[in-house]
Amino acid sequence: MFRNSCKSSNTMTAAPFNSLAVLLLLWISLSTVRSQIPIPRDTSRDSNLILEVSKILCRARLKVLFVYFENQRTHDHSGEILRVVTKCNISYISLRKKNRPLEAVKDDGILMYMVMIIKDISQPLKLSVINKKSAAKHLSHVILLVRDSRKLSLGWMRASFRQFWSIWLLNIVIIFWRNDRMHIYRYNPFTDDFLLPVPVQPGKLPTLGQLFPKTIPNMQRKPLRMCLFMDEVRAVYGPNGQILGTDGLLSGYIAEQMNATRIITRPMSYSLHNQSADLCALEISNEFDDIAMNIRFLAPDTFQKRVESTQAHNRDDLCVIVPKARSEPLFWNIFRSFGGWVWLSILISVLLAIIFCYTLIRDRSGSWVAFQLISCILSQTLWNTPRNCPLRMFLIFWLYFGMLICNAFKGNLTSMLVYRESLPDINDLSDLATSPYKILIRPGQVKHIKQFLSNNHQFGGKIRQLMHEVPDQVFYNYLKQNDRSFAYLEKYHIAKFQVNARQHVLKGLPVFHLMSSCLVPYHAVYTVPYGSPYLGFFNQLLRSVYEFGFERYWNRIMNTAFIKSGTKVYHNRRSKNSDDPVVLKLEHFHAVFSLWAIGTGLSFLVFLWELLAHNWAKTKRKRQASMQT
Repeated sequence: MFRNSCKSSNTMTAAPFNSLAVLLLLWISLSTVRSQIPIPRDTSRDSNLILEVSKILCRARLKVLFVYFENQRTHDHSGEILRVVTKCNISYISLRKKNRPLEAVKDDGILMYMVMIIKDISQPLKLSVINKKSAAKHLSHVILLVRDSRKLSLGWMRASFRQFWSIWLLNIVIIFWRNDRMHIYRYNPFTDDFLLPVPVQPGKLPTLGQLFPKTIPNMQRKPLRMCLFMDEVRAVYGPNGQILGTDGLLSGYIAEQMNATRIITRPMSYSLHNQSADLCALEISNEFDDIAMNIRFLAPDTFQKRVESTQAHNRDDLCVIVPKARSEPLFWNIFRSFGGWVWLSILISVLLAIIFCYTLIRDRSGSWVAFQLISCILSQTLWNTPRNCPLRMFLIFWLYFGMLICNAFKGNLTSMLVYRESLPDINDLSDLATSPYKILIRPGQVKHIKQFLSNNHQFGGKIRQLMHEVPDQVFYNYLKQNDRSFAYLEKYHIAKFQVNARQHVLKGLPVFHLMSSCLVPYHAVYTVPYGSPYLGFFNQLLRSVYEFGFERYWNRIMNTAFIKSGTKVYHNRRSKNSDDPVVLKLEHFHAVFSLWAIGTGLSFLVFLWELLAHNWAKTKRKRQASMQT
């Protein structure tokens, strides 16, 4: 009994200890699990922010969206935006934290929309995900979402925007949720405050155009550095700081539209004569200037990811300046007053007039008809007046016809005697390939010739054999001395100036001729540093310049200035001077030959009337004689 009672008492005392042990183990296990599982928190703020931003992206109907967030388990709502945008048929590329710039974001020239999600302001911005040296920065758009905005301040946003500006990213917006509504900020790096709040109306979402406007920025008179070297055609430095020419006037237009202070860097030519080289290449590649305002070839292979080009706005081919063709002998100028058809028409008119006169004349032995008609053309007097009316009427019109022909010939003969008709100039590649001229080229043009002028071309191989590479100074000396034993390869906008310059004109005639067909076709562009934030704005302004006709207006201004100085620059390659003597062609004498035809027709009708009247009178006399007999 005692044993049983002890046994029961032991059992009763062991039960609480077992219960305590079980509770202790349960508490330890819960504590361990609690340390591994995050503490639940209020996620309504994150959900509203993600939902509203997802609606903006869905309404914009983007094709591809980049989403960047750190690879941490606490960021459970970062994947929520991916699930939402997928329902809108938006493809996405999920980017997670890495130590180096991501290759997908380093692609040049792509239209990129990226969402960066950070927890709060204590999390540093990993801007190394975007490479500063990437092209087409105006196509990159970044939306920065701050999930917890309780400690977010205006100073933090300014510092963040300055970080983005350090890598030349302008299309940035910061979005956060506070006071039950969404707040959006973008920035203007040219103001002291930096911040630009985007107004959001209650119950409405901003569009993508409101988040990333394409308006030209107001630089608040901040400096805009431009590289512009002296060019005799498109950038002419004048007195009092004036810069004329299309490139010079365009630089002022860009600075005015952006409300910037234009600061010109004028690099001097290293060889003091070479206008064909891009002297601003080093300035732009080293980011000393914001834009090079001298046009250059659109040759992406030569940019080597150091400079970027604007949109193509003109053509500036490599053309050949050839010696002007020699003139024909002066002897044939006595016949050049009239065209060939005019001479043939005059000859046919004289022959028909002789036949007509021989038909009407009654004195069959008269051999004076041909000489009389020729003397009438030469404005000589008649020594025999015909008696019949048809010949008299015909001679009246013939005398007037001869006066017009003779005076027109004498009036045009004086100018033709001093005018020298030039032989056909070299305009085609076939003529250039068979010409005896050696073509002088600069060292910087060799790479372009090798790229475009193939030896397998029908005439390319022959033309390349004619080319001779010379230093810039030698090229300049030969051209300056008007050496017509060579042809010269030059940029089009410079070549059209050279062939019409006063120093290349002898006795009022040009020494050189610019070929109509050029060897190397190139688009003309301006260049900016690689990754420049201004490229999109420069393209907008260039497009407006050509749409509004400013470029043609500036060209006319410079053409007028060149004409006043004795030099004419023709923008039409096949233009002809209206002051040259004009050969009188058949269309100039329609009225004269029509008058001759009318006179001949009337005379013929009078002749028919006299013939019928004579025959009727003769028949009448015969009848009267037969009746009397």
